[in-house]
Amino acid sequence: MKRGPALSTVGLATVVLAASGLLFAAGCGGAGIDVGGAGDDSPLTGSFRNVEDSPFQPAWRLELSDPAIYRLKPHELASPAYSAELNRVVVSTTSGEYLCVRATNGEVLWRVSPGGGSSARGTFDGPSVLIGSDEGELRSLDAGSGRVNWSYKVQGAVQQAPVLAGDLVVFVDGTNSVYAVNRADGAWRWQYRRDDPPDDFALAGEARPLFADGRVYVGFSDGHFVALDARDGAVSWTRDLSPETLKFQDVDAAAVRALDSVYVASAGAGLYALAPDTGAVKWLYPYSGITSTALALGDVIAGVDRGEVLRVSTSDGRLVWRTRLPGGAPSEAVVSSSYLLVSQSRGALHFLDSANGRPVTQFRPGYGIDAPATVGQDGTAYLLTNGGVLYGFRPGG
Repeated sequence: MKRGPALSTVGLATVVLAASGLLFAAGCGGAGIDVGGAGDDSPLTGSFRNVEDSPFQPAWRLELSDPAIYRLKPHELASPAYSAELNRVVVSTTSGEYLCVRATNGEVLWRVSPGGGSSARGTFDGPSVLIGSDEGELRSLDAGSGRVNWSYKVQGAVQQAPVLAGDLVVFVDGTNSVYAVNRADGAWRWQYRRDDPPDDFALAGEARPLFADGRVYVGFSDGHFVALDARDGAVSWTRDLSPETLKFQDVDAAAVRALDSVYVASAGAGLYALAPDTGAVKWLYPYSGITSTALALGDVIAGVDRGEVLRVSTSDGRLVWRTRLPGGAPSEAVVSSSYLLVSQSRGALHFLDSANGRPVTQFRPGYGIDAPATVGQDGTAYLLTNGGVLYGFRPGG
């Protein structure tokens, strides 16, 4: 099991969005930024702070937890799962509740509590949704009723979204292990495990697997990135991306695939472009503290623990732009039209211009947002806040 503190994050600052579109850091207590007070009671209007018309407008709001229950530092880590075919959004909570709503209006369709809290985003698989639990169980739920189709028990917490790989479901747990089970019935197919780092000191969290090229690509807390044959789990190649001299060797950001490369971040070393067939290093953009990666406009969008968001060219590793945001480490970025949506653990949901990284607007609930947003087929963004409130934001404001 992984141990150790997370990488340090910068203190909370106040942001002023100037008319010029530039982002300036200021002292604490700036007016017109915080909404919702200490709790998450942000209304459906009046919650945005921007210098131009907002590209999104809140459509509906649903409280998942009792607002009367006081929690000192609440955290909800699960992003909503979305199915365009079923018009449904499913989200799990740390209290152990799994909830399904109609995507268009937030109408609750079912609530179930199969046992154990969940910090994992679900993955829709036709009429089913696959969700992991903090107690170490992957469950397949019927998306129509919430009934459990099958479950598979493992040793560590399952806190990353499972990945569909042909007739298999591939997922990771908190013991540096990768599992593959049948999509149909959850029967075991193969397993791969790496040992914990020698000093038993690593960042919290695991890398979500990437399925591409008939392989499963996944990083580990000992600094290694591994390509596994998706059919049987055999090792295709292994690459050490973190020198032993680094304090943190983790490769916990999910890899992404574009052009002719796999892009993966080492927390200590930076962003790598690797050859998919051999793992050979094509280039390295040296930048410590990268905690997430995503693709947008053909480039890699990287979140940095210091509150930065980077756009790095996939072709040569050149920095295209860098934006500094307040409020803790940014989440994995998601794309909606020409905007990037980035949430922060102690801050807001930020809407950035993909082309230049300029902040356009923000939505700020009181408790902050750990989980990345999820964007639907029509561009609607779904967001679960740390205060236990699920929002739907429609584009075209």
